[in-house]
Amino acid sequence: MEINMKNKLLAAILCATVLLTACGSKEAAPASSAAPAATQAAQSAETEAAAETAYPEKNVSFIIPYSAGGGTDSLMRLLTSAMETDLGQTFVVSNKEGGLGQVGLTELAAAKNDGYTIGALSNLDHVLVLLTGENVAYDYDSFECIGAINTTVNVLMASEESGFKSLDDLVAYAKENPGSVTVSISGMTHIAEVALFEKAAGIDLTTVMQNGGGDSLNAVLGGHVDCAVLDKKFVAQVEGQNVTTLASFGSERLDVISEIPTMSELGYDVSTETYRVIVAPKGTPEDVLEVLEASIKRVSDDPAFQETMTGMSEVYRYLDRKQVKERLDKDYEAMKTLLEENPDALSQ
Repeated sequence: MEINMKNKLLAAILCATVLLTACGSKEAAPASSAAPAATQAAQSAETEAAAETAYPEKNVSFIIPYSAGGGTDSLMRLLTSAMETDLGQTFVVSNKEGGLGQVGLTELAAAKNDGYTIGALSNLDHVLVLLTGENVAYDYDSFECIGAINTTVNVLMASEESGFKSLDDLVAYAKENPGSVTVSISGMTHIAEVALFEKAAGIDLTTVMQNGGGDSLNAVLGGHVDCAVLDKKFVAQVEGQNVTTLASFGSERLDVISEIPTMSELGYDVSTETYRVIVAPKGTPEDVLEVLEASIKRVSDDPAFQETMTGMSEVYRYLDRKQVKERLDKDYEAMKTLLEENPDALSQ
């Protein structure tokens, strides 16, 4: 279509030049000055269109700052696989776990901002690391938001060895045995959620940090910890494996885990939400961000894609660049205020 438009424009310019020349030399002068300007405009439009369609011309690296097997890893691998087909280039996914996401995000922040290295982060993990971490090599403005495709909640699971069949069982035991209940976690979000639960229930728990959701799952399945905080997608995976899902941290029940009660409905004032944000290094060109944003929107709009997400116990919710940035800003300010009011809220 662009080529046809260009040909039509050039034909019109040529026709106008011939007609004006035939009308005499006095009429020809304006045409001779107009033709180059019109031609230049056509060439500029073609150049801009070429720039927009050129990306990506090679493989795109995608950094996941958590270990393989967790909620962020599974969702982002689904997304990048679909984007490969949509954009016609391979997305090379790598897990750079460690430091509660800092290892991977440090590498991403330092990467060349040409669109060929992008990645993902988890909203509350990212915010809490920035607000509480020491010697963090990046800051809140080190990344460009591209979009988000999900909303999720975490759940609290108990191993068979713990003997906890309900949240009240856990609370009763923890009150009689302060600090004796171990909880496997794999991010700052989990630390905040455990802290909120401890405050709401008036108990003291002991957290055990893991590199990712997969590690936390193995720990609770193996009975190495009493409980684990995990993404809701693991609820279906642990069915029949001697693990009991006690409650979710969400404000309301989600359809994909409708059988799991929330902590708030069980009488504990806890409510959090998690979503993954696709990001690029600060300064990535606008046209590249637009290509990536549009691709995420196209592939996630596909009913088959959303059906796969549902099968993973993920809830689809698309946010564009502006929307996800505004939401992340609100999370940042809310956690910043919490810590200003209670500096020890996340101390473990």
